[in-house]
Amino acid sequence: MKRIIFSAILLASAAFTAVAQAALQPLVVIKLNGHESITVKEVKDQVELYQAQSKQKFGVEEKKIILESLINQKLMVQAAKKAGIAVSDSQVNQAYLTNLSQIAGRQVTEKDFADMVRKNYNGKTVDQFLVELVHMNVAQYKAYLRNQLLAQQYVMQQKGKEIQGVQATDKEIRDFYESNKSKFVRNDGLRMFLVSVPKNGNPAEAEKKIKQLLSDFNAKKLTLEKMREASQNPTAAGYAAGDMIIEKTEDYAKLLGVTFEHITKLFDEPLNKASDIKETSQDYQFYVLLEKYSAKMLGISDVVSPGTTMTIYEWIKQNLTLQKQQNALLKAVEDLSRQLNTEANVERKKTGKDLEAALAW
Repeated sequence: MKRIIFSAILLASAAFTAVAQAALQPLVVIKLNGHESITVKEVKDQVELYQAQSKQKFGVEEKKIILESLINQKLMVQAAKKAGIAVSDSQVNQAYLTNLSQIAGRQVTEKDFADMVRKNYNGKTVDQFLVELVHMNVAQYKAYLRNQLLAQQYVMQQKGKEIQGVQATDKEIRDFYESNKSKFVRNDGLRMFLVSVPKNGNPAEAEKKIKQLLSDFNAKKLTLEKMREASQNPTAAGYAAGDMIIEKTEDYAKLLGVTFEHITKLFDEPLNKASDIKETSQDYQFYVLLEKYSAKMLGISDVVSPGTTMTIYEWIKQNLTLQKQQNALLKAVEDLSRQLNTEANVERKKTGKDLEAALAW
């Protein structure tokens, strides 16, 4: 019996070793700047990530496309290193924090994000959270971001002037306006200046602060401009202040978490006069109504929002130019990938039927 069990363990061990070796076998070696292999496991990890995102099962042809994408990514990174491009740890950390903030929906630090994950995902660590989300732990994700930054800088080094030189033409701007004119509408609205003092666990101190600010404003000791300037550093100032646009619509009322009647009453209040102090669960506030405006169809020379200087023409130009530059960037990536993806730089260990067999899982 012991021999039978021992034999079964040996067979299981041999099977596991065979699977592991198959997963680690190189499909491609990138040798533009050193030698770097792409294994079956690496392709499988990417496929699983894309399948999870798209909620679809991929066949061999889709897996081949993903393999080619990995080849091009590694070629770009090796080309960047060969060109002397480097990315600092601070750049990687900034990109990492930017991505965490996008996931969180607000600006966060690494500690903020870790606390949020632990609280909202049953005590999970950030490592566990990222592995589930992108199949990478923190260290792996930062390495991935470093490579992304290297590739981006290489593309801009090679094609930056060409990409940035792409601009929307006057005809394109005016044609876009004419074909979308009905969408450029401004609702009844008002512009207010809002002052907010957060409670931060000390509501009595916050209430004292907001009363002093209101008193100083009413006594003309403190102007809106001074408050705007001070709130550039809200931590030092102890409050936040700035302009806010409110539209007289049901949707806008829902966005602010108030009733439509509440929005309507604002339009009956006088301009340039401070409101009474309002208390919320998070802060104390007061506001000053600066301007009321009526609904209108916006012309191409009108400003996008009251109190600003950007016109509809400039807004369309900015957005069309960005779209055209993004298309130019994609074309630049395709062109550079095609130039780099040669037999001299890419050694394909598996091709044809052999490659299809290696991807048949």
